Amino acid sequence: MRVIHVPRHERVALVRHGRFERLLEPGRHWILDPWRLVEPIRYDVRELVQPITEDEPWMLPGTRLVRVEAHQVATVHADGLVRQVLKPGRYRLWEDLEGVTLRWFDVRQAPVALLDDDRLQPDRAEWSENVASRVTALILFHDGQPVRTLAPGRYRTWEAGPWQIVSVPLALLGIELAPQDLVTRDRIPVRVRAAGSMRIADPLVRAGELQWNTSTYAAIQLALREVIAERTLEALITDRDALSTELLTRARTHLPEVGMSIEGAFVKDVILSAEVKALVGRVTLARMEAEAQSIRRREEVASTRQLANTAKLLEKSPILLRLKELEALGELAQSIDKLIVVGGADIAQQILQRSVIDEAH
Repeated sequence: MRVIHVPRHERVALVRHGRFERLLEPGRHWILDPWRLVEPIRYDVRELVQPITEDEPWMLPGTRLVRVEAHQVATVHADGLVRQVLKPGRYRLWEDLEGVTLRWFDVRQAPVALLDDDRLQPDRAEWSENVASRVTALILFHDGQPVRTLAPGRYRTWEAGPWQIVSVPLALLGIELAPQDLVTRDRIPVRVRAAGSMRIADPLVRAGELQWNTSTYAAIQLALREVIAERTLEALITDRDALSTELLTRARTHLPEVGMSIEGAFVKDVILSAEVKALVGRVTLARMEAEAQSIRRREEVASTRQLANTAKLLEKSPILLRLKELEALGELAQSIDKLIVVGGADIAQQILQRSVIDEAH
């Protein structure tokens, strides 16, 4: 006599010589098996759907056969949640379990936009979902080859299937070049740091091009070398706007068809060596001194020309000359306290007469 205890969450199948005899429900069971010929096989019903192995040719009472074909996957749902994901094979489903449903998916079919109520919760590793929107493009792949760009919506792919979805951001991307040691047109060595921005123009082409980042970098780098080689150091330092404009134009010309577009390119820094900085400082100082001298000469010429014009006017108008004399005497009188006139009596008489005439007028 043997005693077999079956917990509430288990069922026990009795097998003799590879043949199923009966199924033991939860409880305590006594079986007559003096020679230990009966083999008990335990099944945990908490695992809603159980795989059927090759050494189990029988069907247990109270179970239903579930078959998942080679091109399918199935999800087991309970209480609105995904409890299991079934790969191709044979499974048993315990019929006395309430609220358990199955859903089959054909992994050969291309993904289509899902309805709002078509959701599998919680997320599991057996599938993935992606959303195509205004800022994110989705590229559909079949066996690793890009097929097409998906329309806006939510899509699901299965790990067991041949379809994959790659998410591609459509936002502006920055790119920064490593410092470049270059030579200007006037043979002056400089170190230049440049940067740019790019955006995905064709997601499908971009998805199939593995070297898109390297190609974009090389296009800006080549354009930078060209524009630096064609400019003098002075033009490089003073005209940054024109430099950036030409850099962007040339970079777009050098960019191959990789599904990308260069939106901006500009020079961030121009770094000079200590010797070049000293030379530039001396040249700048000399230029400033020459400009200062030129300004002084222009002022002197203008002042001389003004004096010449005034002299011509005074020569033609004695009255104007007299007025200028009086104006000068008035300015002189404001700056002195006492005036001493040296001369004879006739000089004093002339001064008195002039005063009487001025008062009469």
